Amino acid sequence: MSLDQYSFCPCGNGKKIKFCKCNEHFPEMQIIHRMIVGEQNVAALDRINGNLKTLPSEPWLLAMKCELLLQLGELESLEETSAKFIRLQPDNPLAKLYRSLVAVVRGNTEEGATLMLQAISDATEALPPMTATVAMNLMESMGQRGMILPALLHCEMLLDMGGDMLRVASGAYDSLISQTNANTLSRESLPSPIDSDDAPYAERLAEANALVGSYRISTAKTKLESMQREFGAQAPILQVLLYCQLMLTDVESAGATCRKISDITTLPEPQRVYYQALGYDLAPKATGVAVNEELCQYVIEDNEFEQKLLENKGLLPIAVDQLKGLLDALLSEEVPPKLAFVCVEPVLQEQFGELEASRSGSWMAYYGKQTDKPARLISLEPPIGSRRVMLENIKKELGIGSLNRELIEKLPSSYLSQVTASIMLRKQVAPERRSALNDASRQIVLDGFLDYPMECLGGKSPREAAGGESLKIKLAALLLHWQGSGTSSLTDNQFKELHEKLQLKVPKISASEDVFDMVGGASYFWTDLSDIDPNSLIQLMQSSLQRGVTSMYENLVQRSEQMQWPEESRLSAEYTQLNLKTRTTTDPLEAESLLRRIVEAGKELGVPIGNAVLERVEVLNMLGRQGESRQFLEQSLRENPNDPVLLQFVQMAMMRQQQAQRARGGRPEAAVAASSSPASGIWTPGQSEEPQSNAGSSSGGGSKLWIPGQD
Repeated sequence: MSLDQYSFCPCGNGKKIKFCKCNEHFPEMQIIHRMIVGEQNVAALDRINGNLKTLPSEPWLLAMKCELLLQLGELESLEETSAKFIRLQPDNPLAKLYRSLVAVVRGNTEEGATLMLQAISDATEALPPMTATVAMNLMESMGQRGMILPALLHCEMLLDMGGDMLRVASGAYDSLISQTNANTLSRESLPSPIDSDDAPYAERLAEANALVGSYRISTAKTKLESMQREFGAQAPILQVLLYCQLMLTDVESAGATCRKISDITTLPEPQRVYYQALGYDLAPKATGVAVNEELCQYVIEDNEFEQKLLENKGLLPIAVDQLKGLLDALLSEEVPPKLAFVCVEPVLQEQFGELEASRSGSWMAYYGKQTDKPARLISLEPPIGSRRVMLENIKKELGIGSLNRELIEKLPSSYLSQVTASIMLRKQVAPERRSALNDASRQIVLDGFLDYPMECLGGKSPREAAGGESLKIKLAALLLHWQGSGTSSLTDNQFKELHEKLQLKVPKISASEDVFDMVGGASYFWTDLSDIDPNSLIQLMQSSLQRGVTSMYENLVQRSEQMQWPEESRLSAEYTQLNLKTRTTTDPLEAESLLRRIVEAGKELGVPIGNAVLERVEVLNMLGRQGESRQFLEQSLRENPNDPVLLQFVQMAMMRQQQAQRARGGRPEAAVAASSSPASGIWTPGQSEEPQSNAGSSSGGGSKLWIPGQD
């Protein structure tokens, strides 16, 4: 791009160069700009440094230097220069953006979010292009730290801005809501605050909302905290405060605010349950659903100990690489463990003894004797529950119960990791026995949950807390949180049975109301499907599919089959229904048939079908129908040459072919492009504008394959 008098000044104050005081340096500005455009970055940096010797306080020089340091990945120098920039220009949006980026890279999301929001608020005529870079890196950092809801709220803010921000944020939004490892409650936006027009604090709350609307989130948060002290726990105040805390990535305070909202007895019970469950997800430790597992070390002097480990039936050997990264991070060990194990114990012996079923528990790692260190056993030890009992039995058998136990570190963990268990089989189960095995395995999971003491329930287990009025909201929220986590393998009907067992009533909200604006992500489980209209049902089906709300698939398919679909939405409904069915079937023959129909419906609708094509290819190969698989793939590639997933597949196949040629000493036909990811880990506008999304998008037919370029 050229730089002229009517370009925005590089200093970042939002003025055109002609009307900015930096205009007197315009000729020098042009010279440096031409060097940058010509990719003479090092020479441009030298020229900027030379100018700074005589003009040390010029904001346009500091801004251009920050830009170059960012492109060169010089983080230490960027941190130093951005600190000087914001010290000299404390109200400059661009100075705040560079300082925000440094904070994000250093892991301080709260400072990064605060500065970025201030920069957006301070911007006058237009947002600096740097805003997109900072926003994307901030959302990426939040996602890596499990702050999915704060990242989603930031993404929605960018979407509302429109223009370039809309383009940048749309891909990020799809990626965030598709993060199936995050709770469904954190992948939907917050409900709107309830009406407060007649409240004594209405005028002041309107002022706080105006501050939020102008992105002055920190100022609004301070005002709301003052109102809370004066008026007490009022739902409208706390709901806006919750939004501010999440925008500033203060999830611990947000969790506490959720708990306060859930304690307001004038709120409808479904909303109280929703906010309590959201608090569990945002701040598990503060809300009493986290446990501390202990990483412990035992010094081993028994020369026969290694053999004891290998002979113990309660220890299942696993690849050392599965624990190496974790142990490197926790112990700073250069040498990997010699052996690694998962603790197991037999289950279902009476009903399924022939299958030799067992469930997994904690893990152990054994380090052999080294020159400067004795032999050691590292053990991850749960605090209570069946996993702890399993571990103690194994320790007793190994004879280490009497050894000195050295606590290395306490590791916070979710109750979910303690109550769920993987059931492993040594022998294949007969088809006619699968249903009974699934029921028995599910009961193990249910008993693990029902009998696990919870801090949020005052140390009681859910079974013990059943029927108690004082714990009803917290117990119902626990079930909502568990269902939202997607880790239970229970269907919605089975969760309803669990509610009955615990003397709880599942909320049922009419689809004629704005359910999502009342209870956010709980809407997937609480929307009354009996009176839902066709448009709302198909939207709910598509959204559930995109977010992976697996517990609802069975009920949604059933309701879809009962619905009288209008002609204009019939095909779209059928396509979505087929995708839901594909995710619930365990029969490969049925899956193959469903995928074939998905491809046909997708063609008719004109949506990408690449994921469904590749998944059907995989299923056909698994069924031993390789010829049909190859023919189908070749035909699909010819008929859909522009399908993005199939294009990626072809590119990856070509890359593998080139690699194979090189391995054989052959000359590849084309070079493989180098990665565009910078070593600094910073997202910059020169890279892909959209974060890569998960493979399971609803539009693609729901592939379970890993597709190159997708997570």
